[in-house]
Amino acid sequence: MEITAITREQATTSNWSGGSTTEFYIYPPQSSYSQRDFTIRISSATVDVESSEFTLLPGYQRLITPLNNQLYLSFKETADTYLLKPYEVCYFDGAYHTFSEGKATDFNVMVRQGMKVNYSVLTSSSQLNPLEHSFLYVPNLPFDPSAKAQIGNLQIQPDTLYVLSACTESIPLFLEDAAVTTLFVNISS
Repeated sequence: MEITAITREQATTSNWSGGSTTEFYIYPPQSSYSQRDFTIRISSATVDVESSEFTLLPGYQRLITPLNNQLYLSFKETADTYLLKPYEVCYFDGAYHTFSEGKATDFNVMVRQGMKVNYSVLTSSSQLNPLEHSFLYVPNLPFDPSAKAQIGNLQIQPDTLYVLSACTESIPLFLEDAAVTTLFVNISS
């Protein structure tokens, strides 16, 4: 079992038309968001303007959840609308013209069409069963650092993405006496 921690300081931050985005993970490692040659990308973005339009990403599926505040999403192609509260998730086609209302910080997962994404919000201790590509994200929310909050043998830190290697045994997540919300993502082909 291997767990790699990626903090915001180790990640790459850039601007987009509605705020900034921090890329925590991209796969394969030599791929590029701008070249659209990646298979998986995990990021956290700020939506700093009241109304914005997301970048078109044909060939990709997207998952988005606000981490704070509400986010209202609408799609030109389907006329569907969603009012997302923190940690509620929306899956959508990256080729859709996507519009948002509301200022928020969000968590994003982008995968090539055809991949499967399973998203869970975890607030209590559990056993994680990593698949082909598995991740645990701890948002930048205040919690008592002396509380017992760890994954495997690592103390959990806020605003950090943990990359979990696929393995046959489960990985313990301890959130005892720690008011910590974590996001667990399993991705498979």
